[in-house]
Amino acid sequence: MLNRLLSKLITYAESLQNKNKAVQIYDVALAHYSSKKYRNAFPLMRESAQLGDKNAMAILGSMYLLGQGTYENGEESIKWLHKAVDAGQTDAIGVLGMAYATGVAKVKKDKKLALEFLNKAAELGDQKSIKMLSMMQRKEGMFQQDNN
Repeated sequence: MLNRLLSKLITYAESLQNKNKAVQIYDVALAHYSSKKYRNAFPLMRESAQLGDKNAMAILGSMYLLGQGTYENGEESIKWLHKAVDAGQTDAIGVLGMAYATGVAKVKKDKKLALEFLNKAAELGDQKSIKMLSMMQRKEGMFQQDNN
């Protein structure tokens, strides 16, 4: 019984230590990212995301999507954006919707998922998602050829 308790306490302490490390790394990564030093930001953002920082997960997903500091990789982008959403990071919701709507970075277009995520983001007040939904509805811009 005591061994299980000690084991749980050690696991909890390690988890807190990883969260603290993730936040510290994220702060440095965000400074590089904000300065458009994407090659410097990318490895740090990835490390922070791997340690569980939900904000780093969202930005890392966007970096893969847009090829910022790395190559475009839709599969990795979608993976990290979903992880961010699952962790409660709401900004990633609209980005996911836009990725599914546009097919950028070879993301497979999926209108149903696009609408699901864009509507959810719009409900949360995301103006970019609201604009994209309007464009889709009116078949404007890149959505002119959309037959659905």
